[in-house]
Amino acid sequence: MTFLNTALASEASWKTWKETSTQSVKYRASAIKNKAGSQLLEIKATTKVNSTLSAFLSFIQDVDNTPNWLVNSSESKILKQLSNTQVSFYIKLVRMWPFRPRVLLLNSLYMQNKDLSIDIMLTDLNAGQENSLLLSKITGIKQLLAITIHHAHWKITPKVSSSRNSADNMEISIEYQFIADGHGSIPQWLADHLALKSVWKSMRNIRTQLPDKKWQQKKVSGITEISMNQFPIIDKTAIPE
Repeated sequence: MTFLNTALASEASWKTWKETSTQSVKYRASAIKNKAGSQLLEIKATTKVNSTLSAFLSFIQDVDNTPNWLVNSSESKILKQLSNTQVSFYIKLVRMWPFRPRVLLLNSLYMQNKDLSIDIMLTDLNAGQENSLLLSKITGIKQLLAITIHHAHWKITPKVSSSRNSADNMEISIEYQFIADGHGSIPQWLADHLALKSVWKSMRNIRTQLPDKKWQQKKVSGITEISMNQFPIIDKTAIPE
């Protein structure tokens, strides 16, 4: 009972920034503060897309495609492929005058759960000696201000869609939750507004671009898709009137 009450209180703490029938962006103050003492926002964005799990992973892992959907990104490249499920990469963000351009330096690791949902964990690329050599490959890295990712996580949950237009009747629920510090001299209220606006547009881009057959034809080794065979067939003649 205590756990349930805590979970309900946690959900109640979210405030809606923008919401439609297809996607939402919510926020709440986190316990983390920036150097100026301002609390950083925790942001949660959700949407639903007619797609397979493999298509989403292929879409999100194609770094050359990142600027096509991630708002304000100008370039993204893989620094090191650590395994089939883990990679180090960077994303350059465009300069917003008069502030310095930013860069995201990240490790990404994904895993599929027993219920077939997928968790993607994003963490900052640690500044060790080996990683310093990787970072030296980024053109103009010294002019870029690195964003600190305190928490970033994708949760992709599959289900059978009721839409006749979906790919093989598959639908995924996408949730992205994060806390980030952009540093620099951008006022926190402005940074918060830009983050909320950017993630809304980015999720909208995913929702419109991902269903394309270019992505839906992709298959990722080791990923199990949900299927109709996982659901019991109900004999309607056996249901009493």
